Amino acid sequence: MKAHATRSRVIAGVAAIAAFTTIFAGAASAAVCEVEVCTPWPTKLPAYPTTTLEYLSGPLAQQNMEAKPYSTGKNKMWLLPATPATTQWGVFDNTVTPALHINSGDTVAIETLRAGNGQVVPGISIEQLITINTAVPGRGPHTVTGPIYVNGAEPGDVVAVHINKIRMLSNATNNSSPTGGLFPDIFPSRVDSYYLDNDKMEAKFTKNIVIPLAPFPGILAVGRPNADSTGKLCTVQTVAPGSAPNSCNTVPPGDYGGNLDLKEMQVGSTTYLPVFVPGALIWTGDSHAAQGNGEFDLDALETAFPELNVTITLIKDQPQVTWPIVENPTTYTAIGYDTTLQLAVAALKTETTRLIMEKFKMTKTQATDFMYKTWNCPISEVVDIVLGTYCVIPKDRNAPAANPLPKKDNSEFWVTHASNADPMIALKAAVMASIKKISSKLHITADRSYRLSTFVTDCQFGPYRSGPYDITCLVPKSIYRG
Repeated sequence: MKAHATRSRVIAGVAAIAAFTTIFAGAASAAVCEVEVCTPWPTKLPAYPTTTLEYLSGPLAQQNMEAKPYSTGKNKMWLLPATPATTQWGVFDNTVTPALHINSGDTVAIETLRAGNGQVVPGISIEQLITINTAVPGRGPHTVTGPIYVNGAEPGDVVAVHINKIRMLSNATNNSSPTGGLFPDIFPSRVDSYYLDNDKMEAKFTKNIVIPLAPFPGILAVGRPNADSTGKLCTVQTVAPGSAPNSCNTVPPGDYGGNLDLKEMQVGSTTYLPVFVPGALIWTGDSHAAQGNGEFDLDALETAFPELNVTITLIKDQPQVTWPIVENPTTYTAIGYDTTLQLAVAALKTETTRLIMEKFKMTKTQATDFMYKTWNCPISEVVDIVLGTYCVIPKDRNAPAANPLPKKDNSEFWVTHASNADPMIALKAAVMASIKKISSKLHITADRSYRLSTFVTDCQFGPYRSGPYDITCLVPKSIYRG
């Protein structure tokens, strides 16, 4: 029975990724690939003028990538620009020549590109977006910078990626599609552009509605276990490590990190990632200026980072890290990701309990009690085939009990709530109620409210033991400046 269930999930995963990567197929021409497996690049684009030089081939010269005045002792600082030699479009390929080799403790100032090899910019049309998203079947939309090879990293180790600084561009985009997001059958596909005020750390949604900016990398990944050795496109088969070869596609997250869309990974955080391949192979991309908990319309506030400044440390002999963990000054974050919200929540409870046991040296019963006492478990994303949840755990073992989630509006939030035996049904009900409420409260169309929700709505699970799932969605009233 278990084998049959696993096979069913594998088939479902394959079907889901196929649907995702042809996300605009209704408006696009027939697939250009006629072979069973396509190489991920290059996409055929209009020829450049003869006055434009061709890109240089081959890796960059690492000896010219050190910021020597900033290197201290044995720890060096490196510059990793985003170029054709250091970025890939839509795939994690373990066979790509590393963009940089570093030692444990080194710092890297990483530059990232926008989606679509840097082409998803303010002014792109939905038709152009369709073209680039369907040019190569099976390719993800993200552009990733890397990989960074960590000298001495071996399978079973852990790499800690501490974010020192993030600098954003001054503009961003957001798009939805006919087959992506939480409500593709209700709201039309479109592309919007936004100005990012890096001084005020906000973006205006309308003259009276602001989006608080809180940048973080949507993708932070290590080399995948059992990745296809040819480096060609492959398809997601399962999120269970070791049960089947994993995908090269950048869309679904997993134990390797990847497209986690986890907003806890902000400046000052440290993300711990298990190592599966020699050198760890670290990538980043999908740079977000802001995102709510859920990412409901398909995208966040998508931009690029001229600088994602990180310090990378290699940790030996810490085998208990089997899924990514995020540490902030006062909290730890455990995650649960899987192909349904039911499975994701089950994984989340397991990972949260395990992390509490390890950090506080508690028994399983004590850790479970602490988890429920301090329960703070949002939904990170529901648009990446593999769905994400997380629990924020206080470092203080004497932390007070968490306040119950509200069911009605209060002085800080507009609130909606739903309950159902199927958590996805509950989520959709709570989010749609929130969309309608914000549309009425802020005097914007439901479509505009849907777009706003992806940036500011915080949807969370109530403490779950058994029975129906409770989901509460909160929108901060502070976004309105009327």
